[in-house]
Amino acid sequence: MPTTAHYKVRVLPEALELEVALRLTGFTGLIALELPTWLPGAYGFMKYGRDLFNVRAQDSNGEEILISRHGWQGWRLNSNGGEILITWRAFAHDSALGELSGILDHTHGVLLGTRYLFAPAHEGPVTVDYQLPSGWKMHHPSGAKSLTASSFEYPSYSLLLDTPIAVGAFEQHTRDSNGTPFHFIFLDTAVGYETELSGFLDGIMRIAEETKVMFGSYPFECYSFIFTFNPKAGWGLEHANATQIAFDQDTFISPQARFDAMRVCAHELFHAWNVCRLKPAPLGKIDHAHGSFPDALWVSEGFTRYYEFVLSARANESDAAVFFSNVVNYYRHLTAMPAYQRVSAKDSSLTTFLNHNKYPGSVNNTVDYYDLGMLIAFDLDATLRLNGGTLEAAFREFYDARVGQGDGFTSRELIEFLIKKHPALEAVCRNEIEHAGRLTTETQLTRLGFELVPESHPILGMVLQDDKGPGVANILDDAPAAAAGLAPGDEILRAGGHPFSLSALKWLIKTGAPIELEVNRGHRGFTFTIAPVSRSQIRSLVWRGSDEQKSRLAAWLGKFDFAPGAEIPLTHYDNFHGVQTVI
Repeated sequence: MPTTAHYKVRVLPEALELEVALRLTGFTGLIALELPTWLPGAYGFMKYGRDLFNVRAQDSNGEEILISRHGWQGWRLNSNGGEILITWRAFAHDSALGELSGILDHTHGVLLGTRYLFAPAHEGPVTVDYQLPSGWKMHHPSGAKSLTASSFEYPSYSLLLDTPIAVGAFEQHTRDSNGTPFHFIFLDTAVGYETELSGFLDGIMRIAEETKVMFGSYPFECYSFIFTFNPKAGWGLEHANATQIAFDQDTFISPQARFDAMRVCAHELFHAWNVCRLKPAPLGKIDHAHGSFPDALWVSEGFTRYYEFVLSARANESDAAVFFSNVVNYYRHLTAMPAYQRVSAKDSSLTTFLNHNKYPGSVNNTVDYYDLGMLIAFDLDATLRLNGGTLEAAFREFYDARVGQGDGFTSRELIEFLIKKHPALEAVCRNEIEHAGRLTTETQLTRLGFELVPESHPILGMVLQDDKGPGVANILDDAPAAAAGLAPGDEILRAGGHPFSLSALKWLIKTGAPIELEVNRGHRGFTFTIAPVSRSQIRSLVWRGSDEQKSRLAAWLGKFDFAPGAEIPLTHYDNFHGVQTVI
């Protein structure tokens, strides 16, 4: 007998809660119900089950059925057949979880399926009736079948989970790109909204149209951006037909904040192709309860990060100087970490549930697959362009060949595809993807026409908390700070006999002389004497290329107008995951 699953979701804004009823048919025996423990794009196990309460079950006669917790996010009950009704309530106002499970207040909300129990045994479509307060409106992204104005059928629970729905008070603006609507949902506004919004949306649409050029078409019927300026939100999560993004409150009045906003819009939109449809295995068949562990997230996230910079330049939201400054700074910061020599792109992807955030020791044993994947993408693109091709054409070939197939693609399958189609990529693929510490970024920059000016750079070998101190966030295990005994978590009180200041510490390091550091470690105090060591890094990037090389870069980024001998300032390093500078 086929199974069915039907939800009713009642929004209770004054209580900041959802009241949910799940009606199941076709089930007999033990029924397993689960909440997701993680979401694609947010690779960490989360306690979504904490917000559910008053979970109850009834049979078709209205008789109570025993239902009990199983594990940390599941429930179990037994059925003798017939219809089963499971009801519960969920608290729904936590800004920290807003991008992952939605948020609700007394004026508006974003609804997501993370708060809805699902039956893993049911693999077919699910339907949802949304019951909103009187006067509340709804914006529902594409991807589901509309049954009524407030009732929808989703092909699967996974798509329900992938569909953020805006309800209540919000402002909507719609733009069109060759017949494809783009909806912009603002849950709130910020300074400059009234005067700067039109130009801001113009920029996003230029990015969207550049992305369409790359892939040849849009993969969705329409696309929805759901925005907030809430400083506690921290949103930035992709969905197949939509995204949720939190902007800085200065987005409309600060060039840097606007650029950051454009980059995250480009990043999340690019995911509509790369990860939401071209999936790394096994995300084509997700295990929502126990986790799914791809080895190609360096493609899903690293390529996407790379193209957020490329697309921003082509859409005139940045330029070649910003692009190359970021390439060099991602490279300088990544290669300064001992983990660069130890962890491959595949390994970093497979351990994402462990390394998605920075932690003490992370500089020694993990690399960010976003950063490494971005640089691999640059090296691949440079190699192809120097041989008459482009990465975007090669990646589109792979996309067209593999999108929507099976459980997804693996690193090995992408490598073999690229090498077969483009033999010039073999050395880059074999070395950079499968091994640690083998980026050819410096070589590629030189071949493109740049001179890399090195410098001897003295370091102690530590990363400060928030890059400012006085707290020590991390210690490089191959540097003087580790040999002296300094540890993550130490708080620097005095440097060279004087109260800590970052500028003073940097000056002392630059002299190269041994430095006395006084630190607190919990309730204990220590004094260390540490002598800096010199390491080489890129100090500056100078354009030395030919007219042919200049034309190549202009075709790559939309414009490249540096004169021979011009120095490209290395002032831009725009990393949403935070800057870790070794001092």
